[in-house]
Amino acid sequence: MINFLLITFGLLFFVLAWRSRILALSVLIVLLPSYGWRFSIFGLPSSLLELMFLILFAIWFFDRRETPLRGVLALPKYWRLWIMAWFAVSILALIYHFTFNSLGLWRAYFLEPILFSFIILDLAKNKKNQDIIFNSFAILILFLSAVAFYQYFTDWRLPAAYNYPNIKRLTSVFSYPNAVTLLVTPLLAFLFAYSIPLLSWRTSPPKLGGEKEGVLLLMSILAGAWLIWMTKSEGAILALVFALFIFFLFKLKDKFKQGVLLGFVFYLAIFSNLKNYFIAIFNDLFHPVASHFTSSLAIRGLQWQETLLMLKEHWFFGAGLNGYQALFAQYHQIKWLEIFLYPHNIFLNFWVELGILGLLLFLVFIYLLVKNLKQLFLTKHYLAWPLTLAWLVIFVHGLVDVPYFKNDLSLLFFLLLSLTIASIQDGQN
Repeated sequence: MINFLLITFGLLFFVLAWRSRILALSVLIVLLPSYGWRFSIFGLPSSLLELMFLILFAIWFFDRRETPLRGVLALPKYWRLWIMAWFAVSILALIYHFTFNSLGLWRAYFLEPILFSFIILDLAKNKKNQDIIFNSFAILILFLSAVAFYQYFTDWRLPAAYNYPNIKRLTSVFSYPNAVTLLVTPLLAFLFAYSIPLLSWRTSPPKLGGEKEGVLLLMSILAGAWLIWMTKSEGAILALVFALFIFFLFKLKDKFKQGVLLGFVFYLAIFSNLKNYFIAIFNDLFHPVASHFTSSLAIRGLQWQETLLMLKEHWFFGAGLNGYQALFAQYHQIKWLEIFLYPHNIFLNFWVELGILGLLLFLVFIYLLVKNLKQLFLTKHYLAWPLTLAWLVIFVHGLVDVPYFKNDLSLLFFLLLSLTIASIQDGQN
C-alpha cells in the first residue's frame, strides 16, 4: 500500500514538474517536512522530500534548450568560488570520517542543497515566480499550524516529554518542538517584512500583490506567531524578537523615536524583572552548573565546554562528517547528560563537522552575505528587509541550536542564499 502511494505521488509530481517547474518547486517547499517519510530505493535510504527533489532536478536539468550551467556561470565570481570551496571542504570532511551514514548525510546536507540552489537561481528570476515561492512559505506555515492546532486539542503524535505533567510544547508533524521553530521562524520573519506593503490594501493600493495575497500572508503570520509561542522555544522567540527589534529600530527614521525605543529596551533589560532572566541565560550558557535540575541552556553550556576540550586536540579536521558523537564520547565527563548529534551552536556545529576550514568558510559566508544585504539596502530592493530578518533569525537562533544539519533546513539555507543572490542580480539589472 505504501509503495503504491509512493509511486502514485511520484508520478503525479513528475507530471506537475513537467508542466510547471515553479509549481513543483512550491509543492516541494510546502512539503519540506516530508523528509520524515523514509523508505529505500534499491537498498539505498531515501525520503519523500529527496524523491521530489530528484524528480524536479532531473526534469529541470535535461529539459532545457540551454546548458543548466549557464545560471551557475552567471553567479558572481565570489559566490562561485565560495560554493566550490564549500563543496570541496564537505568532501574532505566526508573522507576524514567515511561511513555509509556519513555519505547519506553528505548527499542530503551538501550535494543536494547546492544543486537545489541552482534550480532556485534559475526559477526565481522574475517577480511572478518569486511571489509563488513566497506564497508557498505562507502555505507551509499554515499547514504546520493547522496540524499543531489539531494536536493541541487531541495530543496527536505529541511525545510524552512535551506533554502533561511536563510543559506542553507542540511539535506539529515533527518529533520535537525545535524542529518546528528552526523551519518556521525564519520564514515568519521573512513574510512579516515582505507583507508590510501588502497588508496596506485596505487604505491604499497594494504595492507587491493583491488583496488575496495580503490575506494569505496575514493569516500565515498570525498562525506562525501562535505556533512558535506554543512550541515554548525560547531560542526561537528571542531570535524573532531580536530581528523585529532591529527592523523597527531602523524603520523609525526619526532619531527621537529611535532613542525612545532604545531607552525602553534598555529599561527592560536593566531595571525590570527581565534583568534576572537575561542574567540567568548568561550564567546558564557561560557558567553552567551540572545538576539534575540543570536547564536546557545550561546543558548546552556544558556541552560547549566539553566540545572545546575536544577541539583543542582535533582543531583542524574536527570530528569529520557525522563523527561528533563517537569522538565526543571520549571527552564526555557528565555521563548522565545525553550526547547530542551536534554541539548546538552554529559555529561549533560547522567546526566539528567540517573542521577549521569549514568554520573559516562559514565566516567568509557571513561576510559575503552582509556585503550583499548591504547592497540590497543601497539599491532599495524590496527583499532587503525580508532576507535580512530571515538571516538574523537563523544566526541568532543558531547560537543555541542547529539551523543547518537537517534535511529541510539545509535546503532552506540554500534557498535563502539563492534568493539573496538572485535579488543582487535583479538589483544590478
